[in-house]
Amino acid sequence: MTPSPCLGIARAARLIAILALSLAAVTAGAQAQTVLREMPEQVDRARHYIFYVHGRIIETEGPEAVSERFGPYDFKGITEGLASRGQTVIAELRAPGGLDYVDTLAAHIRGMQGAGVPARNITVVGFSKGGYMALRVAQALQDPEVNFAILAGCIAEAISGEDLSGDGLDGRLLSMANSADTLGFPCTPLFARNTHLASPVSVVFHEGSGHGLF
Repeated sequence: MTPSPCLGIARAARLIAILALSLAAVTAGAQAQTVLREMPEQVDRARHYIFYVHGRIIETEGPEAVSERFGPYDFKGITEGLASRGQTVIAELRAPGGLDYVDTLAAHIRGMQGAGVPARNITVVGFSKGGYMALRVAQALQDPEVNFAILAGCIAEAISGEDLSGDGLDGRLLSMANSADTLGFPCTPLFARNTHLASPVSVVFHEGSGHGLF
């Protein structure tokens, strides 16, 4: 059966934008919407930056990817939604493969901080594999002020403790997942193991689209 466009995607994009903004306590006001596909040569210390880390399917099919199971991946709509309040969104298209982008993203964030951007002005939003990579970045940075929104990014092994790559992470953490999802799960057990975290938040949606919600 040909998949129909997933209505949950547009709804999730709005939720992502709202929750990412609340994490960063943004008061950006009406600035120009900016979505970049690579790191800017210069950063503005006064701006708020959101890194969007996409799911695995875009590695192989590009930003107009369509899943046979979940329908279109609205990469453009999601990134523009995240930028809709004046934030600068950086949404790089990474090459297929492993987890090398974790080191790249951590270096981007350290570079921003070195240029004077406060950690609280930086948010990482990752979906699926991108959410798992965001957990790894939170572990690598060890910065309690950087914001992270993990969308269906906690794999079963990270929940059980078999995969400890997310343990020892730090930051202001938000987990969003769908109870019908069989691929990415709420990060609640992982957060509970990391008792040093300051008030991590876990949001669970109860509707039928599973992994396609985001």
